[in-house]
Amino acid sequence: MAGHVRCAVCETRRNEAVCPRCDSPKCYIYVYWKGKEYKFRRFHVDGGIFDYPRALRQLTNMRTEMDKRAFNPADWLPQKIKERKFEHQAALWIAQKEVEERRGEFSPETLKNYRGYAKHHFTCFHGYDVREIRREQLESFKDAMPPTLKIKTRKNIMNALHALFNWMYRRETIEKMPAFPTIEGDDSAVRVALDYDEQMEGLSKIPEQHRDVIEFGFETGLRPGELCALKVKDLDLKGYQTLIQRTWSGSKLRETTKGKSKRWIPLSDRALEIARKHIADKHPETFLFVNPKTARGYRIKTLNNVWKAFSGLHTVHYEASRHSFCTQIVESGADVLQARELMRHTNIRSTQKYFHGSVKRLRDIVNQRGKVVSFRNPSGKAQEG
Repeated sequence: MAGHVRCAVCETRRNEAVCPRCDSPKCYIYVYWKGKEYKFRRFHVDGGIFDYPRALRQLTNMRTEMDKRAFNPADWLPQKIKERKFEHQAALWIAQKEVEERRGEFSPETLKNYRGYAKHHFTCFHGYDVREIRREQLESFKDAMPPTLKIKTRKNIMNALHALFNWMYRRETIEKMPAFPTIEGDDSAVRVALDYDEQMEGLSKIPEQHRDVIEFGFETGLRPGELCALKVKDLDLKGYQTLIQRTWSGSKLRETTKGKSKRWIPLSDRALEIARKHIADKHPETFLFVNPKTARGYRIKTLNNVWKAFSGLHTVHYEASRHSFCTQIVESGADVLQARELMRHTNIRSTQKYFHGSVKRLRDIVNQRGKVVSFRNPSGKAQEG
């Protein structure tokens, strides 16, 4: 055998928890590999002195690498061991995401969430060599998440952990991806959409100084972050269109959108009317809609709060605006490809999630279904269809 456990005191080869010769529990691993001798005296997970169970566990992992002809003694030196610890890799991953965020390649809000998950949830993996984390540890992590967390939140945490492991896999820090457990169920709120009359009813209750920005969102179906980030220079009133090329992510203005694309969208007659009203005498770099209370551009939270406080409806602003826009254009006759283009989704499945057929319209369809009719089969006998 290329390696075995020895007593750290008297050098006796060990197969027991306590040395039969000197009664010491301390061990080290002796390895003879490619003509050289190596001694490993520190446990690779927490850096503690070996006892026999730990030494045997580490030796087993070494033998696995030896069988694959992938064993490298340098990988088991203290510095390499430290680099492979979960907390070190997680810190490197966050640092990489921070670089991407500064370059405009990564969402500030997602980075904020990742930091929170690493600080409050991933700590149970601290001390582990990332190569030793398997489905068993991941299952334990999943089951230990507080049941008070929403299912969607737990899924987001697990997805972030998966992203971290995928990053390590691409960097070849780990040889393969561990099997990740899935979190079943869905406790997210049922999404709804408003018809045009319901939108106008809610809009009529909004204070006049905030009404235009909300109605413009109704007319365009823009994401709230994109609506708040729209600037005068983005408008092409002669072409009846506007360019969507930036968004707010938390407190940061990003010169890109959620889909990482810049797209022109058409403006309805009412959207054009609102735009002309707000574009007058403004510098091209000025936000199209300015909050009169702050003299600065609107923020997503402001729109949410205004709608919640004054509309008198139970729908949140995102549903009242973007979800309702998608539903209304489909119910007005747009096919799914046209709806996807107007919503600027990368795939049709995203568009389908935004369509919520109104009960009123669906009831009309049910009432309009054809009556039972008679037809003749090849034998000439009438049958009911």
